[in-house]
Formats: sequence, C-alpha cells, structure tokens
Amino acid sequence: MSIANNNVVAKIAALAAGLALVGSSFAFAVPAQAATVAELEAQVAALLAQLQQMQGGAVTAGAAFTMDLTIGASGAEVTRLQNWLIGKGYSIPAGATGYFGAQTAAAVGAYQSANGISPAVGYFGPMTRAKVNASLGGSTGGDTGGDTGSDSDLEGGAGSIDSYTLISSLNNEEVGEDEEDVEVAGLEIEVDDGSDIELTAVRLVFDEGTAASDFEDYAAEVSIWLDGEEVARVDGDEFNDDNSWTKTVSLDGGAVIDAGDTGELVVAISGIGNLDSADATDTWTVDFTSVRFRDADGATISEDPSTGTRTFSFQTFANAANVELKVSLTDDADEINDGHVVNIHADNDTDGVEILAFTLEAEGDSDLEVKDLPVEFFTSEDYVSDVITTVYLFADGDQIGSETVSSSTAANQSITFSDIDYTVDAGEEVEFTVEVDIQDVSATLASGTTIRAEIGATERAAADVEDESGENLASGDRTGTAIGEAHGLYDSGIMVEFVSASESVTSPETGADRGTFVVTFDVTAFDSDAYVDNSAPLAAGGSGESDLTITGTGTVIATITSPSGATAGTDGFQVKEGKTERFSITTNITATADGFFAVALGSIAYALTDADATTYYSFNLDEFKTDNVYLDTNA
Repeated sequence: MSIANNNVVAKIAALAAGLALVGSSFAFAVPAQAATVAELEAQVAALLAQLQQMQGGAVTAGAAFTMDLTIGASGAEVTRLQNWLIGKGYSIPAGATGYFGAQTAAAVGAYQSANGISPAVGYFGPMTRAKVNASLGGSTGGDTGGDTGSDSDLEGGAGSIDSYTLISSLNNEEVGEDEEDVEVAGLEIEVDDGSDIELTAVRLVFDEGTAASDFEDYAAEVSIWLDGEEVARVDGDEFNDDNSWTKTVSLDGGAVIDAGDTGELVVAISGIGNLDSADATDTWTVDFTSVRFRDADGATISEDPSTGTRTFSFQTFANAANVELKVSLTDDADEINDGHVVNIHADNDTDGVEILAFTLEAEGDSDLEVKDLPVEFFTSEDYVSDVITTVYLFADGDQIGSETVSSSTAANQSITFSDIDYTVDAGEEVEFTVEVDIQDVSATLASGTTIRAEIGATERAAADVEDESGENLASGDRTGTAIGEAHGLYDSGIMVEFVSASESVTSPETGADRGTFVVTFDVTAFDSDAYVDNSAPLAAGGSGESDLTITGTGTVIATITSPSGATAGTDGFQVKEGKTERFSITTNITATADGFFAVALGSIAYALTDADATTYYSFNLDEFKTDNVYLDTNA
C-alpha cells in the first residue's frame, strides 16, 4: 500500500473513532487494505451522509454546484449532490457513493417534480442546478440556457404564469422593405401573485405561408420586446433551413413581469433593404412554442404557451407604409385659382403673377421627396412663349424652383421644375404656388389674352417622387389634380367683386307668381375709364349686352341700375379710372310653367369708351347667382 493510501486509512480510522462518540448504534468497518483511494473517499462520503441523517440536519455546501451531472458521472461533485439530496429527505438507498446511478437519478427526478422543474427526468442540468444553488445562497452556476440577472432581484417566492393570450391587435401585419421593428405578433402574459417572473428565453418557429425563399431573403433582424423595451435582437439568417426556421432566443436580463401583473411580449421584424419584387406580398407565420422563466425562488421553468400562430407578410416599402401623394387645389386660395383679371403693363413685363395654388400631401408613413415636378400651361394665344417668359415654384412661401420658358410651338406647354428635391414629411400637407412673368402687350400678346396652369393626371404621373426607401412612387400611389381657371390679361379694363344676391316671390290673388331676382356687384376701372353697358341684359346674351342665365320658364324683364349713382352716358355707366361703382341687375320673371326659378350672371358687357360694349367680363362669376324659388302659374 502506498503512503497516500495509508494516510486515507488513518483518516478513516480517526473518523470512525469520532463517530463512535455520537452513538453506540453507529457501525463502521475499516476498509480493506486493497481498496482504492476513490473507493475510500466514497466510503467517507457515505459515512458523512449517515452522520447527517443521525443528526437530523442537512449538508451545508459552501460553494455552488457547477457541473451538469447525469447517469454514469462520478466524483466528489456527485457525492456532494447525493449528500444534499439525502439531507433534503430524498431516498438514495445505497447512500452517497460518488457514483450517479439510477437511484440518484430517481432522487433528482423527485426533487424536480416537487419544485415544478420540467421535464422531471433526473438530469441535473442548468435549470435544476440553478434551483439548488439558490437554496444554498450561491450563484446559478453557469446556466447556459440564457438566464441572466440575479434571483435576488425578484420579489416573492414560488411563482408561475397563469395564462398566455395572443395580442389581438397584431395580426396580418405588413413588414415593409427596409422598415425597422415592425410588430408582427405578441403574447399577453399574466403572472400569478406568488412571485415576480423573469423571462429568460423564447423559442420561435417561423413557417412559410406563401413564401418560396429563405427567411433571410425577407427579414434582416428579429427583435423581442417586453412592454416596449427591447430584450433581444438576432439576425434574420439565424432562422434558416438547417434549423427549420426555429431558434430559442435568450433574453437580456431585466425582462421582468411583476407579480400579479400582465406583460406584453412582442416579436418585431425588420425588413431587408432590397426585397425581390417576386417576394413582395409573400406570407410567413410565427409561433411561440416555448417560454422559459424564473421565479424568486430560483426555479426555472419552460412551457409551451399553446396559443397558435400569427401570419404576416413582406411588402415593398410604399405598400407597407400606405404611401400616397395627393394633389389638390389649395382650399383658401380662390383669389389665385379662380379666374380673374390680371392688370399687365403695356410696355414692360409683369413679374411674379400668381396663377395656381395647390397642395401636395404625403399620406401614409413615409416622407416623400419631390425631385422633379411638371406643370402644364395653357393660353389663348398661339404659343405659350408669346405670353410668359419665366415660371417660378414656391413651397410655403419659399422659392424652390424656376424655369425659363423655351420657344413653344403650341398654345399649351408642359414645363418641368427640375432638381427641386423638396421633401413633404409623412402625414403633412405643403402649400405650393406657381408664379409667372408675363410679356408686355405687343403684337404677339393682345390685351384680353388668357393664361392658366394645371397639374393634371399626365403631370402627376410624370413627376419624379421617391419614398424613404428611394423607390419611385408607383402611379397608383399618386392621386388628385390641381386645375386652375383661366385668367384674363389686360393693360386696362375692369375688375368685378360680388356683393349680394336675393330673390323674392309675389303671389297675386289671380294669375301666375312673379319672382324678383337681384344680383349686386362692384366694378373697379384700372388704367382707363370704363363704361358698363346700360342696356337691358338678355337671357340669351347678345352683342353689346350683359348675359343672364335663367332657370325656369316665364316672361323675363331685366334692368341694370347703379345704386352708387354712376354717371349714365349714351351707351354705358361711367366708372372712372381707379374708382369703384356699384351695380344691380334686377330680373322680374312671371311664370308660364310651374317650377323652380333662379338667375345667374354669365358676363358683364363693358367698353373703354361710351360706345356699344365690345368686351365681356366673365371671370370669377360663379357666386353671382340667386337661390332657387318656386313659382306657380296658378292655372
């Protein structure tokens, strides 16, 4: 026998002597000299276990368990585990032999069952080790399952999760190209009152719906969030064909739901930046197949929420963000968009005349960058370039573009404001105006020429507009138009402003009803005296007379008067240059057929001398009309 073995035997003998003092019933046999050191150490451990049983106490371990142990393992760590189990009242008939056999596995399994550790198969692994170490006051001892943090941070004792429920608002979500952290599925996790719960890992299973490509061809990242705080993030390629799009994702420390509370655990997907057009609209499903958590006692449990799956799809950025560029006339800019007279110069260009006001609205969740924007111009002259020389584009009052009008070959011309690179923020509406520099009156530009501008369907489609991903906005994502009315260009003439319109009915005892309709307006003369035709306006219009539009069938008598007292000449009422006079056209109609009657002013005849009218003012007269009244013939 070696010196070492002799020392072991000596220690055993000394231990036996000491044990004999504990009680006469303690039996001890000195090992045979042929025993190995390992066998002797195992017998010493068995004797210690018997001693603890006799004393009614548990073995106190100064250090945490650090090794995974299963059937076939042996050594001091096994012995220490067996002693701990025996001290806790779990049966190992052979005692602490230092060999992990069927009896030790059964004892571990019994402990697992008693402490809610699943599966209770007798394997002393990370979950069971963490629970045992917690009772020793040590660390969790290298839990490789993603558990982080300290059980001492959790309040309470033994705890569990009462229920898992899929978040109803997250279903059939769309993940846009290059869109970040789109929530696609989530669990409402209700914790019981026994303990705070720390979520330590979640197992996710993705499954192809209509998808034909790998998951990484759609998703750049998968992230997990608890109550709005990120607790994990992994690359999309970690879910691959080799693992059947399945992965257990470890959660960061601090994923805690307080006792009695309900937390929301959400899965979010970030789309790749270059989604193949063939993959757009493809669907996937996601399933929470396992949630691992730990309570304040240190027990770690894994369970299947059994809540089913959620479906989501991958879309181009524009589709997912519900992007739309909406074009419309500016609501409160009638003074620009409604047809009106523009006072131009006879000898010099007239600069900065506003002829169109419109809005661009970025509907959806993406900013829109307008790079190029075409506007079409129409004139009553043969060529647009004979009327205007330069065009300007303003956004919220700031000039963002200007273009010189090239020599044109038609009465309409599309002019593109290039490289304006103006961004309309998501959900915002921006007001734009178009201004023009107008030629002076010449052989090519006669007084009375009209000009108008519009953004129609053609211009809207031709605009260069990109979403946040840099993709050009599809034609289906552009809506609306902005169509301005024609404006008259005069170096001298009149401007007209609506004052009022009224209607009344006289019903005689016998005979047909008579309606009286009055339209009142102001006329201002510029750069010359003007003469408003003083002859009776005609319902059918005519040379030299103002034009009325009559609704209803009856006998019509119309007159024009000047409540302001304008001087009446031979053929017209005089309006001196720079002055304003008021006029009323009164129309009396006797019904010859029952029905509704109304009067609208179609044009105002005037001249620049006291002679038969040769010019007709027909701009911005939409509101120069009465309401309808019912006239009865009483036949």
